[in-house]
Amino acid sequence: MADGRFIADTLETVIVGIADSLTEAQEQLSSAAPLDGFGRPNTQYRLPYLDFELGFRLVTQTSQDGRRAFLFFKPTGSSSTSNEVTSTISGRFVAIPPGEGMPLPVVRLATSGTGATRQLTVSAANTAGELLAGATVQLNVDVEASEALSAAAGVASPGIAAGVALGAAVVTTDGAGEATTDISFGAALPEAAVVLVTAEIGTTITRLATGKAL
Repeated sequence: MADGRFIADTLETVIVGIADSLTEAQEQLSSAAPLDGFGRPNTQYRLPYLDFELGFRLVTQTSQDGRRAFLFFKPTGSSSTSNEVTSTISGRFVAIPPGEGMPLPVVRLATSGTGATRQLTVSAANTAGELLAGATVQLNVDVEASEALSAAAGVASPGIAAGVALGAAVVTTDGAGEATTDISFGAALPEAAVVLVTAEIGTTITRLATGKAL
Protein backbone atom coordinates (compact mmCIF):
# COMPACT_ATOMS: atom_id res chain seq x y z
CA MET A 1 0.00 0.00 0.00
CA ALA A 2 1.38 3.44 -0.93
CA ASP A 3 2.18 5.84 1.88
CA GLY A 4 -0.36 8.35 0.62
CA ARG A 5 -3.16 5.78 0.45
CA PHE A 6 -2.36 4.55 3.96
CA ILE A 7 -2.46 8.08 5.37
CA ALA A 8 -5.69 8.90 3.52
CA ASP A 9 -7.48 5.73 4.67
CA THR A 10 -6.38 6.15 8.29
CA LEU A 11 -7.36 9.81 8.49
CA GLU A 12 -10.69 9.05 6.81
CA THR A 13 -11.46 6.48 9.51
CA VAL A 14 -10.56 8.91 12.31
CA ILE A 15 -12.52 11.84 10.86
CA VAL A 16 -15.58 9.72 10.11
CA GLY A 17 -15.41 8.45 13.70
CA ILE A 18 -15.41 12.03 15.01
CA ALA A 19 -18.38 12.87 12.77
CA ASP A 20 -20.31 9.81 13.99
CA SER A 21 -19.63 10.74 17.62
CA LEU A 22 -20.78 14.31 16.95
CA THR A 23 -23.99 13.01 15.38
CA GLU A 24 -24.67 10.75 18.36
CA ALA A 25 -24.09 13.65 20.76
CA GLN A 26 -26.58 15.85 18.89
CA GLU A 27 -29.12 13.02 18.78
CA GLN A 28 -28.87 12.72 22.56
CA LEU A 29 -29.40 16.47 22.95
CA SER A 30 -32.34 16.39 20.54
CA SER A 31 -34.00 13.51 22.41
CA ALA A 32 -34.85 15.77 25.35
CA ALA A 33 -38.60 16.24 25.79
CA PRO A 34 -39.77 19.58 24.33
CA LEU A 35 -42.08 20.16 27.30
CA ASP A 36 -41.72 19.50 31.00
CA GLY A 37 -44.40 17.92 33.19
CA PHE A 38 -46.24 21.24 33.44
CA GLY A 39 -46.25 21.95 29.70
CA ARG A 40 -43.46 24.51 29.86
CA PRO A 41 -40.83 24.48 27.09
CA ASN A 42 -37.58 22.78 28.03
CA THR A 43 -34.26 24.29 27.01
CA GLN A 44 -33.09 22.83 23.69
CA TYR A 45 -29.40 22.56 22.80
CA ARG A 46 -27.73 22.45 19.37
CA LEU A 47 -24.11 21.97 18.30
CA PRO A 48 -23.49 24.63 15.60
CA TYR A 49 -19.92 23.53 14.88
CA LEU A 50 -16.95 21.57 16.22
CA ASP A 51 -13.31 22.55 15.69
CA PHE A 52 -10.78 19.72 15.74
CA GLU A 53 -7.04 19.26 15.45
CA LEU A 54 -5.33 15.93 14.83
CA GLY A 55 -1.62 15.51 15.53
CA PHE A 56 -0.05 12.27 14.36
CA ARG A 57 3.34 10.70 13.67
CA LEU A 58 3.74 8.32 10.77
CA VAL A 59 6.69 5.93 10.90
CA THR A 60 7.81 4.06 7.79
CA GLN A 61 9.92 1.12 8.93
CA THR A 62 12.09 -1.21 6.87
CA SER A 63 12.90 -4.40 8.76
CA GLN A 64 15.82 -6.80 8.16
CA ASP A 65 13.75 -9.23 6.12
CA GLY A 66 12.78 -6.49 3.72
CA ARG A 67 9.16 -6.05 4.84
CA ARG A 68 7.79 -2.61 5.58
CA ALA A 69 5.32 -1.61 8.26
CA PHE A 70 3.37 1.64 8.61
CA LEU A 71 2.85 2.76 12.17
CA PHE A 72 1.59 5.84 13.96
CA PHE A 73 4.01 5.34 16.84
CA LYS A 74 7.66 4.42 16.52
CA PRO A 75 8.36 0.92 17.89
CA THR A 76 11.14 0.35 20.43
CA GLY A 77 13.74 -2.42 20.79
CA SER A 78 13.87 -3.40 17.10
CA SER A 79 16.84 -3.58 14.75
CA SER A 80 15.54 -1.57 11.84
CA THR A 81 15.82 1.77 10.10
CA SER A 82 12.89 4.17 9.98
CA ASN A 83 11.75 7.51 8.65
CA GLU A 84 9.27 9.66 10.56
CA VAL A 85 6.79 12.23 9.38
CA THR A 86 4.97 14.40 11.95
CA SER A 87 1.91 16.33 10.82
CA THR A 88 -1.09 18.21 12.19
CA ILE A 89 -4.50 18.45 10.55
CA SER A 90 -7.15 20.86 11.76
CA GLY A 91 -10.68 21.48 10.57
CA ARG A 92 -14.24 22.30 11.52
CA PHE A 93 -17.48 20.33 11.37
CA VAL A 94 -20.32 22.74 10.60
CA ALA A 95 -23.99 21.90 11.14
CA ILE A 96 -26.02 22.16 7.94
CA PRO A 97 -29.14 24.29 8.53
CA PRO A 98 -32.42 22.35 8.32
CA GLY A 99 -33.60 22.31 4.74
CA GLU A 100 -30.03 23.11 3.60
CA GLY A 101 -30.76 26.83 3.90
CA MET A 102 -34.09 26.69 2.02
CA PRO A 103 -37.24 28.23 3.57
CA LEU A 104 -38.67 26.04 6.34
CA PRO A 105 -42.35 25.25 6.95
CA VAL A 106 -44.24 27.25 9.56
CA VAL A 107 -47.38 25.61 10.96
CA ARG A 108 -50.07 27.31 13.04
CA LEU A 109 -52.94 25.58 14.77
CA ALA A 110 -56.09 27.25 16.10
CA THR A 111 -59.43 26.10 17.48
CA SER A 112 -62.83 27.74 17.30
CA GLY A 113 -66.33 27.06 18.54
CA THR A 114 -67.70 25.83 21.84
CA GLY A 115 -69.21 22.67 23.23
CA ALA A 116 -68.17 19.07 22.77
CA THR A 117 -67.08 19.51 19.15
CA ARG A 118 -64.65 22.22 18.05
CA GLN A 119 -63.12 23.12 14.71
CA LEU A 120 -59.37 22.86 14.26
CA THR A 121 -57.76 25.09 11.63
CA VAL A 122 -54.25 24.47 10.35
CA SER A 123 -52.37 27.25 8.54
CA ALA A 124 -49.18 26.39 6.65
CA ALA A 125 -46.58 28.76 5.20
CA ASN A 126 -42.81 28.97 5.16
CA THR A 127 -40.18 31.26 6.63
CA ALA A 128 -40.14 33.26 3.38
CA GLY A 129 -43.81 34.15 3.90
CA GLU A 130 -45.12 31.90 1.10
CA LEU A 131 -48.38 30.01 1.66
CA LEU A 132 -48.07 26.23 1.36
CA ALA A 133 -50.93 24.95 -0.77
CA GLY A 134 -51.40 21.18 -1.08
CA ALA A 135 -49.26 20.45 1.97
CA THR A 136 -49.97 17.28 3.92
CA VAL A 137 -50.39 17.90 7.65
CA GLN A 138 -50.54 15.16 10.28
CA LEU A 139 -52.70 15.79 13.34
CA ASN A 140 -52.33 13.87 16.59
CA VAL A 141 -53.41 14.01 20.20
CA ASP A 142 -50.34 13.75 22.43
CA VAL A 143 -51.82 11.48 25.08
CA GLU A 144 -48.78 11.44 27.38
CA ALA A 145 -48.37 15.23 27.41
CA SER A 146 -52.15 15.69 27.77
CA GLU A 147 -52.22 13.44 30.84
CA ALA A 148 -49.28 15.36 32.37
CA LEU A 149 -50.95 18.72 31.74
CA SER A 150 -54.27 17.43 33.07
CA ALA A 151 -52.57 16.11 36.21
CA ALA A 152 -51.05 19.56 36.74
CA ALA A 153 -54.59 20.96 36.43
CA GLY A 154 -55.84 18.57 39.12
CA VAL A 155 -57.24 15.80 36.89
CA ALA A 156 -55.54 12.53 37.82
CA SER A 157 -57.17 10.17 35.29
CA PRO A 158 -58.48 12.20 32.34
CA GLY A 159 -58.99 9.26 29.95
CA ILE A 160 -57.54 11.17 26.99
CA ALA A 161 -57.18 8.22 24.62
CA ALA A 162 -60.84 7.25 24.88
CA GLY A 163 -62.29 10.71 25.44
CA VAL A 164 -60.86 12.64 22.48
CA ALA A 165 -61.38 12.04 18.76
CA LEU A 166 -60.12 13.84 15.66
CA GLY A 167 -62.28 14.08 12.56
CA ALA A 168 -59.20 13.47 10.39
CA ALA A 169 -55.64 12.55 11.30
CA VAL A 170 -54.24 13.79 7.97
CA VAL A 171 -55.42 16.94 6.17
CA THR A 172 -54.28 18.77 3.02
CA THR A 173 -54.06 22.54 2.84
CA ASP A 174 -56.05 24.47 0.22
CA GLY A 175 -54.91 27.32 -1.99
CA ALA A 176 -54.86 29.64 1.02
CA GLY A 177 -52.58 27.29 2.92
CA GLU A 178 -55.34 26.21 5.32
CA ALA A 179 -57.10 23.00 6.27
CA THR A 180 -59.79 22.22 8.84
CA THR A 181 -61.12 19.26 10.77
CA ASP A 182 -63.05 18.63 13.98
CA ILE A 183 -62.00 17.58 17.45
CA SER A 184 -64.61 16.00 19.72
CA PHE A 185 -64.57 15.64 23.49
CA GLY A 186 -66.45 12.66 24.93
CA ALA A 187 -68.95 12.99 27.74
CA ALA A 188 -66.62 11.13 30.11
CA LEU A 189 -63.75 13.59 29.55
CA PRO A 190 -63.41 15.73 32.71
CA GLU A 191 -64.21 19.41 32.30
CA ALA A 192 -60.77 20.51 33.50
CA ALA A 193 -58.81 18.02 31.36
CA VAL A 194 -56.20 19.55 29.07
CA VAL A 195 -55.78 18.11 25.57
CA LEU A 196 -52.56 18.75 23.64
CA VAL A 197 -52.99 18.55 19.86
CA THR A 198 -50.00 18.50 17.50
CA ALA A 199 -49.78 19.39 13.81
CA GLU A 200 -46.77 18.23 11.76
CA ILE A 201 -45.33 18.92 8.33
CA GLY A 202 -42.16 16.88 7.94
CA THR A 203 -39.99 17.70 10.94
CA THR A 204 -41.89 20.91 11.75
CA ILE A 205 -44.37 20.57 14.59
CA THR A 206 -46.69 22.92 16.46
CA ARG A 207 -48.83 22.29 19.51
CA LEU A 208 -52.15 23.57 20.81
CA ALA A 209 -53.66 23.07 24.25
CA THR A 210 -57.45 22.76 24.23
CA GLY A 211 -60.25 21.08 26.17
CA LYS A 212 -63.81 21.60 27.34
CA ALA A 213 -62.83 24.45 29.64
CA LEU A 214 -60.36 26.06 27.22
